[in-house]
Amino acid sequence: MNLQELIQQNKSYEELKDLALVFDSNLKNVLEATQATLQSKHQAAPVELTDGRFMLCADLLTEVGPGGLYSQGFGLLDTDLFSQVSVISMEEASALLPVSSEEA
Repeated sequence: MNLQELIQQNKSYEELKDLALVFDSNLKNVLEATQATLQSKHQAAPVELTDGRFMLCADLLTEVGPGGLYSQGFGLLDTDLFSQVSVISMEEASALLPVSSEEA
């Protein structure tokens, strides 16, 4: 599934918190460049995974609608790029998180 398909499903917070949005560095750069144009203190911060991709928790989608914390920035994103964002389970994404030296 991709982000475009996920948005069409209109999932609840409970469903979204078990999902992750995964994308490449090019899309990360687009996100960061878009957010840099905003005056909002609420900005999504992707986490780099061990396979070189980046992840955001899908539950942030509950805040992209009117009045949401991320609505301003989300509205500026090119929706044609949403099909390039993969949706995977949070369990699968967690397995790709880097392990700090403190945890090892």
